[in-house]
Amino acid sequence: MKFYRWVVVAALISAPVLFLVIVGSYHLYSTGWGFIVWWPMAGSLTLAYVLSWYWTRRSRAQLLPSTGFETPPSTWTERDRQAWRLVERHAANITEISIEQVADAQRNADLAVSLALEVARVYYPGANDPFSHLTLPEIVTCAELVSHDLNQRVNKYIPGSHLLTVNDWKTAKRAIDWSKTAMDASWYARAVINPINTGMQFLASKASGQILNRVQDNVLLWFHTAYIHELGRYLIELNSGRLKVGAEKYRDLMSNNDREPLSTALSIAILGQVKSGKSSLINSLLGERKAATDVLVTTKGATNYELRLPDCPHLTLVDTAGYGESGPTEREVSDAIVAAEKADLILMTCHARTAARQADLALFERLEKAFQSKPNLRMPPVILVLTHVDLLSPALEWSPPYDWKSGIRKKEVSIHEAVSSVQDNFQKKIAAAVPVCTANQKEWNIHEELLILMAGSMNESRGIALLKLLEQEGRSGAARKTVDQVWNAGREALNILWQSVKR
Repeated sequence: MKFYRWVVVAALISAPVLFLVIVGSYHLYSTGWGFIVWWPMAGSLTLAYVLSWYWTRRSRAQLLPSTGFETPPSTWTERDRQAWRLVERHAANITEISIEQVADAQRNADLAVSLALEVARVYYPGANDPFSHLTLPEIVTCAELVSHDLNQRVNKYIPGSHLLTVNDWKTAKRAIDWSKTAMDASWYARAVINPINTGMQFLASKASGQILNRVQDNVLLWFHTAYIHELGRYLIELNSGRLKVGAEKYRDLMSNNDREPLSTALSIAILGQVKSGKSSLINSLLGERKAATDVLVTTKGATNYELRLPDCPHLTLVDTAGYGESGPTEREVSDAIVAAEKADLILMTCHARTAARQADLALFERLEKAFQSKPNLRMPPVILVLTHVDLLSPALEWSPPYDWKSGIRKKEVSIHEAVSSVQDNFQKKIAAAVPVCTANQKEWNIHEELLILMAGSMNESRGIALLKLLEQEGRSGAARKTVDQVWNAGREALNILWQSVKR
């Protein structure tokens, strides 16, 4: 429907309301009630203005839907989060925006290129071109995803956006500006007849106008903020390499991650010193004796076990070779790094009675450095499992349950102090520390706390697994795809040549 037809429809709808306003105003004026009635009306509008100012003074869109980016996705690495903080600052720097600026295609394109360069420099310091390190399909995928998501937001939240053109919006704004000018002129004329009543009406009108202006400003600012957030989000995914899979595959993987478990099993690596209780811990988690628990070291390399938990995805426990109190050898460090890179969650076992924490700290620091050298990956959350707590003082006492966090029994205090000491050693870099006993017939705190902590880490673990899956999907099939492209291009070239020969 053309714009003038919308104007006609709007005028017909407004005519009865306008008639009632005019007749009602005349009646109030002629009966002398106008001055009395306008007091509560003015008070109501003033209160509305004060509340709207108070509720929107600190936030740019308190009265509008969230842009959906209050918390970064679980798949993001620390480098991704650093880039996101840059995007947030970029959005926060814009405090006012007009309809002309929102509709200015050149301005929005320049903003996109500027933001793309700033984000690219987080991943490629010194970059002078935001797109030189990217492939053409990746850039097109980014543009497609941004356009798709913004289109959904506009269609959902902006009434009439699918009907009105940019020129229609500009014309409507000019019409509103003209109506304001005409209204201002009418105030002068009415003030001559009844200055007091007109003054009260003028103040009430200005208060309501301020409210509408504030809401309008919030709408425009919210839309512009959503544009920067959407653009920044996919620029981060673009530079991280996660858009190599293409728009369709990326959207499918991300939506499936939100709705259902990944098709691949989540991997839980068990790391720790020899005789620290790794195999006993696995047996306690599985509920049966599958891992060897001899005094002599029996685990060679890595052994996998399947673990099923209620309301959790399929899990694989990876039992790794232990290391000595003097610290892991280079081979053991290398094996642990490989296991950690494949893992989505790490359980590190520490013997409660062993003071040799330096070996565990050395391995943990080497893991951190390994992941820092690969900023496209995230280090899995680490839960430190303090084993053999039944041997803590008093050693001969074992009568669980124990309230190790706030209990006052000697055993409870000993367990609490042991856990606090381990947390201090790791400077709170671990996700959690939990005491357990895995000895046969003396098991404690496996189901009560450890499994609950593991289940609570599943969302983050799924994010890490998805991150690796996106990277794997981006690398897979590259050679086959190149062959298909050459074949399709050659076939099209031959078809064009054949058509020219026929002519």
